[in-house]
Amino acid sequence: MAGNIQAFQWTGMNKQGARMRGVIQAVDIRSAENELKSMEIEVISIEPRRAFSMGFRRQTVKNKEIVLFTRYLSTMLAAGMPILQALDVIARDQENALMRSVVVSLRSSVSSGTTLADSLSQFPECFSELYVNLARAGEKSATLDKVLGRLTKYLEKIERIKAKIRNALIYPVTIILVALAVSLILLLFVVPQFQSMFQNAGMQLPYFTRMVMHLSDFVRVYWWVILLTLIGGIYGVRYLNAKNESFSEAFDKVILRIFIIGPIMKKAIIARFTRTLAITLDAGLPIVESMKSMVNIMGNSVYSKGVMKICEDIVSGHQLAVSMDSTRLFPNMVIQMVSVGEASGALADMLNNIASYYEEEVDSIADNLSTILEPLIIVILGVIIGCFVIAMYMPIFKLGTTI
Repeated sequence: MAGNIQAFQWTGMNKQGARMRGVIQAVDIRSAENELKSMEIEVISIEPRRAFSMGFRRQTVKNKEIVLFTRYLSTMLAAGMPILQALDVIARDQENALMRSVVVSLRSSVSSGTTLADSLSQFPECFSELYVNLARAGEKSATLDKVLGRLTKYLEKIERIKAKIRNALIYPVTIILVALAVSLILLLFVVPQFQSMFQNAGMQLPYFTRMVMHLSDFVRVYWWVILLTLIGGIYGVRYLNAKNESFSEAFDKVILRIFIIGPIMKKAIIARFTRTLAITLDAGLPIVESMKSMVNIMGNSVYSKGVMKICEDIVSGHQLAVSMDSTRLFPNMVIQMVSVGEASGALADMLNNIASYYEEEVDSIADNLSTILEPLIIVILGVIIGCFVIAMYMPIFKLGTTI
């Protein structure tokens, strides 16, 4: 599959005629040969290295590397550099072996007469359908550098929103993990000490204390069951989310209803939808083709299904605003602004305005998320620890009143 890195054992000669051999990582043999050629090595033989002898960790292409690739290519093309030379320069600057191999393959494909868009489509794991379609539109209109420039800004904004949400969730997730760790420590080490003390005293324990002790016994005896259930549950959810459409949609609906998290996800998705549609319209892509390209980048199956419905409605002759309203996924303000944009012929500008508004909303919520959640998390943590303290000290207080 295109985009998967492999290791190849090669033998060749350098400029001085010295025989050399080694291992190179690339997406295919052709890419490996091209990369060795760029290193001024004449290839004598090259073959895939056997899997059992490979000592390489699987590499992936990060979104940040795609953003940088797009920015560099846009800048070089705008400066008048030929595309083959630009790809050569970009390939030499890549630290990631997989990304370097991808760029070398792109250069080889373009040099053989294939368009850049068709070359990009060979690596769906790196370049989305939207990316390919925008590149194709740029090539057709002879404005590839401008389209790539707008695409760079778009990708940077999408990555910034993702980073904002990710960073905002780090604090609450950390506190929850700390709460779980504290609870486990109390159940595994502290509660048994009190249990031994109470048994030696022959005391009649309150129901709440007995319940906590039974929980402690269960955790200490069946901790491996709990661990396996947790791991199995996580992998099970991930598997079903990837393979089962009904489960994925139900799971994504639950995500959108979670307190605070749901609203910020909705705003981020709406910002992505409107920003993506705006950049495709600016690039001259037909709206139906734009919608088809957007289905797989929404990040939520509920909205992906909604985009498919919008696409079908538009094909049937409905206006964009009416189609969006029928999905019940977009706020009335968004529908009204899209309607005004369609009526005035400035739809792309209106979509950019909507995207900017929701991006600012996401920024604001993300910046204040820790402040919003902190009191709730402290209360939950206090209740958990307080329950253990009360359960352990209730018998002691009862003993004190009976003496």
